[in-house]
Formats: sequence, C-alpha cells, structure tokens
Amino acid sequence: MNPNEEKLIKDLRFHSNDHSPTLVPHPYFKGKFQPTFFYFDGHADLMLTVRTLLYLSMRAINPDLGSDDVMDRNEEEFIHQAITIANRLMPVGEEALMDHVNLFYREEKKAKKEK
Repeated sequence: MNPNEEKLIKDLRFHSNDHSPTLVPHPYFKGKFQPTFFYFDGHADLMLTVRTLLYLSMRAINPDLGSDDVMDRNEEEFIHQAITIANRLMPVGEEALMDHVNLFYREEKKAKKEK
C-alpha cells in the first residue's frame, strides 16, 4: 500500500464518526438511497410541501403568473418551507470526508506526474 493510501485510510478512520450520513441505503429498492433527515408530519404536510414547490417553480418560470390572494399571502411561508427542505437534504458532514478523498486523489495525481 502506498503512503497516500495509508494516509487516506488513517484519515477516514479518524473522521469516520464526524458526520451523520444524509443518504442511507433504501430498504426495498436495492442500489437506491433515501435521505435520513427528510420527513413530514403527515399527508397534509406532504401536500403543502408539494404545493409550495409547485408554486415557487411556477413563479420562477413566470413571475407575471396570475395573482392569487391566498398564494400571494403565503409566499413568504412557501419560501421558508423550500429553504427548510433544501436544508434537510443538504449533506451534513460528508463534505469533510470528501475533502480527505479529494486530497488523496490530488496527491495520487501529483505523485504520478513526478514519476
């Protein structure tokens, strides 16, 4: 094993508990993953979330979309909900592990050039 591989393994072992995985293997669909921190309070919350994403997408595509008092009144809440969704889906801690893997590949590439 070359020194870069040994260093990567050592770094990964040291930092293996520094993160909480955002994606975990799906129990039914083999080879697929599911997010761990994405959840709903119930069917109503799911429907409101879908409505939020559809509304914001439609407004982004066509800002002059016909006005709807109920939707316009809730627009700030919809934006907040979309940001919450993005935050729940954002990897938590995996960036640090990927930094170690990227460093390994950069050092491997540098070592090959020096040969």
